[in-house]
Amino acid sequence: MKTLALSAFLLVSGILALAQESTELLDKAPPPIDEALRARVNQYYHAFMAGKFKEAYLLVADDSQDAFLQAEKDQYKACDTIKIRYSDNFSKAVVVENCKGEWKWHGSVIPTSFPLTSNWEVVDGQWYWHYVKPTTVATPFSPTGFVPAPAETTAKNDSGLPANLVAAAQGILSKVGVDKRTVRLRTYETSQDMVHVRNDMPGTVTLKMDDSNMAGLKITVGQTQLKAHEETTVLFEWRLDDPAILCPDCAKKTTGSTTVQLHISPTGQAFPISVVFDRTPQTGNPIPPQVPAPPQK
Repeated sequence: MKTLALSAFLLVSGILALAQESTELLDKAPPPIDEALRARVNQYYHAFMAGKFKEAYLLVADDSQDAFLQAEKDQYKACDTIKIRYSDNFSKAVVVENCKGEWKWHGSVIPTSFPLTSNWEVVDGQWYWHYVKPTTVATPFSPTGFVPAPAETTAKNDSGLPANLVAAAQGILSKVGVDKRTVRLRTYETSQDMVHVRNDMPGTVTLKMDDSNMAGLKITVGQTQLKAHEETTVLFEWRLDDPAILCPDCAKKTTGSTTVQLHISPTGQAFPISVVFDRTPQTGNPIPPQVPAPPQK
């Protein structure tokens, strides 16, 4: 459950961070100050990458050590500094780090990336990690994406996640969906069918479709990125004019089905779409019965 809690929080944080577009520029600190901070930040996150949390503890300010010890910790695959904002005459800084890790869900391990924000301050000439109690926390259960932090929030539980984490994670994943899992194509003629995809999460998701590698079958994703509350279509076409079809008459007799998957990032979802091929022409209106010939005289 500890892994699920942290994983769900990282997923939500990553999605909401993608949803927030910032116009702030990187603060320009004197090179010696900036280099010193980056060196300490790298040392701190490298300790998390190696799973050596005692080494990270040595970079924590005295007044923040209890908060650090109470906080849940996980091992990262890689981390890169993407933004630094300085304040108080370059004696304090907020660092945004992009880290890669794993999101674990029902036995599946899904690689993912997520932003981590940390606060740093200069103590006796050295940069140290400093805990700052959040005033708001990220959550997908608010129209703004954030809610006020609980009065008793600590570093151990400052995610704002509901108590039922499994239900919360399922609720997050259910906000991206497709309207159907089966499309049907008539192979005796050029035909098409489509699937509608909708994103109701606060952040942006990316869509990627498997290559069909089948002559005559063309799959087109309308938008590869969907912002909050946006919808797009995935168009499935059977093209008898595809140059890859070597025998058009043979292609008209194609039958059976194949399955391709629609992949969603950063949630790690995969929606299997079954493509059913039908070579039986649809019957139109029945031929009206012949009118009897008038009797011969």
